[in-house]
Amino acid sequence: MEKTDLVRFSNDQAIYTNKHFDGYLAFLPEPAQDDGLPSQTDTALTSITPHLSYRSFYGKEFCWFEFKNSRLSTNLRLQITARENHLWLLINMRTGIFVNLGNVCLVPQDMLLCYHTLVPHHDIDLRADSNWFLLLGIDGRIIDDLTEEYTQLQELFITTAENLPYRTIGTVNVQVRLKRIMEALHQIKFRPFSTYYHLANWNMRFFQSVFQQMQAQSIEKTDYEIDLYYKAIAYIRENYCDDQINIETIANALHVSESTLKRAFQGKSFSVAEQITEFRLQKARELIRSTNQPISRIAYTLNFACPKHFKRLFIKRFLLSPLEYRDSINLKRLF
Repeated sequence: MEKTDLVRFSNDQAIYTNKHFDGYLAFLPEPAQDDGLPSQTDTALTSITPHLSYRSFYGKEFCWFEFKNSRLSTNLRLQITARENHLWLLINMRTGIFVNLGNVCLVPQDMLLCYHTLVPHHDIDLRADSNWFLLLGIDGRIIDDLTEEYTQLQELFITTAENLPYRTIGTVNVQVRLKRIMEALHQIKFRPFSTYYHLANWNMRFFQSVFQQMQAQSIEKTDYEIDLYYKAIAYIRENYCDDQINIETIANALHVSESTLKRAFQGKSFSVAEQITEFRLQKARELIRSTNQPISRIAYTLNFACPKHFKRLFIKRFLLSPLEYRDSINLKRLF
């Protein structure tokens, strides 16, 4: 199967790994390498055998895709392409990944997300980290048969809104029982004709376990706020030295209301304003440790109201005054 049948990558160079692919679908043949991908004759790869970090298989009613990489060199977007009207089971075994279902949904490690698409494309975003997930697609033309057989699935569909391009159906925690079913894939051997039927048969056992324990869950709002929180953290990290930064400027930069931004920080260690102060205090401690700049100058550079205010916040956060902290660092250097 060609990679363009199901998945397109935003960065072809990122899908290589230096070790042999050992995922659940490792029995499938390695996809053909396109001309745009590095070849074994490339100078940078002459001493290794490159292995693609994914396997995929496409049939009449089902499709399977697995991605497993020890560590991506960069963020990577996967565009999933299938017929309109598909039910998807995304099983994430490693670092949290993001699925764009209108809102960006975070799928945590060891979580299965079931969702329904009525459009031919949707995106999965991987971070520059170690990633491993398995995606099972089910042609929408057989959903009626599935819901008739698995009444729990029918109930889950009823709870979702109609005629939306994307719908979240439910989630399941990936526990030992489900992992054992997935490990059964290691027993399959690739056969050009019969492999599809072996996988379809495996689906029946997998569906039985998943649909019985699946719970309806509307994760759009929750995961939208999670994604917004991390976007805000990234923005604050880049701009905390700006004397104009506050909740209003951050909300405007991220195109959300101030109340929405505040909700994203509910239950976190710091509020928006406290997070700005935290980055400034961490930077101040670094400058006190690594430079001889006067304390007052550091406070001024980082836009604290005044040295006394800076000192009070520093003591509250680190239990030492800025000068005491510098003295303790200098004392350690003597020994």
